[in-house]
This record gives sequence, C-alpha cells and structure tokens, in this order.
Amino acid sequence: MKKYLIILLSVVSCNLATKEKNSTGGSEAIALTSVDSMRIKGFIQKAFSTPLHSLEHQQFLDSALAIQPDNGWLWQQKAMPLYKARKYQLGKPFLEKAVEHDPKKWLDYSGFMRCIFSKDYIKSISEFMRAKKEYGDGYVMDHTYNFYIGIDYLQLNQFSKAKEFLLLSKEQQFKDFPKDPPQEACHYLDWYYLGIADFELGNYKEAIESFNMSLMVYDNFADALYFKGRSMTKLGDVEEGVKWEKLAFENGDNTINEDNVIYEIYPYQVFHKLNESVRPK
Repeated sequence: MKKYLIILLSVVSCNLATKEKNSTGGSEAIALTSVDSMRIKGFIQKAFSTPLHSLEHQQFLDSALAIQPDNGWLWQQKAMPLYKARKYQLGKPFLEKAVEHDPKKWLDYSGFMRCIFSKDYIKSISEFMRAKKEYGDGYVMDHTYNFYIGIDYLQLNQFSKAKEFLLLSKEQQFKDFPKDPPQEACHYLDWYYLGIADFELGNYKEAIESFNMSLMVYDNFADALYFKGRSMTKLGDVEEGVKWEKLAFENGDNTINEDNVIYEIYPYQVFHKLNESVRPK
C-alpha cells in the first residue's frame, strides 16, 4: 500500500497545474503554491487510505478539489468509483468536469465509460468522433477509438456502421503492429465483434472467418465458439453448429476477460454471471 501511494503521489505531482495556459484545450490553469501542492498530496493520501467506495474517500477528494478545482484527474477519481458501483448519474457530472478541464486526457476515457458502463452509446460516439477529429485516432483502455465506436453502433442495431468502424480498427492495428501476424496484430475482441457485426448482417461465412481468427488467440473463448456454432446452423449445417455450441457451454468459464468485466457485462457476452443457462447444474 505504501509503495502504491508513493507512485500515486509522484503521478499527482506531475499533474499539478502551473501558471501556463492548459495546452489541451481546457480552462486556464490555477497557479498553486508549494503549500497548496503539499495539502493536495495530503488529501489524496488520506483518500487512498480509505475504501474506494466510501463517503470519506469522496470527501478527501473534495478537499483537494477545493484547492485545485481545475484538476481533471481529481474529477476522474471522483467519478470512477461511482461508475464501478453503477451510480452513473452521480458519476456523470464529475467525469464531465474532468473532460472540461483536460479534454485531451479524459475525452476518450469518457467515451469508453459511456460505451461500456453507462450505455450512453450516441454520446459515446460523439465523444470518440470529437477525439478523432481533435487528437487523431488513438487507443484507450487497450482498444482503438474505432473499436468502441463499432460497439456503440452494434448496440444501436446499426450493424453496417458497426462493421465500418470495426474494419477501421482492424486496419489501424495492422498499420500499428505490422510485424505481428493478423490474428495477433488485431485484438481478439476486434475479431469477435467484427464477427458479430457480420453475423447480424447475415454474412455468416465472413462471421465464421472472424470468429476463427479470434479463436486462434483465445482458443477456448466460449462466446466466439457459441456464435461460430450459430453461424454454422444459419448456413444449414445444424449438426456441426450444435457441436460448436455444445463446446461453447463446456468452456463457459472462458468468456470476455477485459479488466472491467467484473463490473459490467460486455455487449454480446453470452457467458456472463447473470445468465442462468450457463451456470453448472
């Protein structure tokens, strides 16, 4: 815990505002005295010595923000535990404050939180499109902006648009990781959701090709096995489809393994904790 606090406080030191205008498009930075900086560090240390979801944690962050209200990181730290507790309406204004004060750092993160946590898909698309326009294509939480836009469109049943952006995500990764084989250069979840887009569009052969690419990296990925089986059934090979679906249920513990899956069910995640049909009898 002490080691974590030392690292955290060093990060905070780098984030403290200077007298210069914020170059990220946020508001004018507030100049801090050395005494102010030490007080902020003290409040942050106290915040992280309390449980993450506690009222005390929020109150210590409030004390730091009373000194430096333009610190985007502090606003994000207030928002994050609330989103993880599914208190989206409470967390939303804090995350908006983080974006207001430091859009270059927090705009894409906000788009991610809207996509995976609060399911505000239209706003998520808007924020990622703004991030792409102002800062270029990038990555947040291990995935491209285009990946999340693709998921947003899947959840809005706009499957052609979803495929369009998932293909952009694939090409972006091929360009960024040219030495890796295709199944590794493009994240296995990109292949999975590209398969889902084609499945929804009725392109079952293309869907199977994408699921196979995903399975080359995550060979017992139950959700990909399941939709591969459904695609085979749609193509008329019912016996083979049932075989793959059965294999999926046998591997039901091997589902989407993103860090935030402990808080949220991901789109088209079949084998999740709320699905009674996948639990052992």
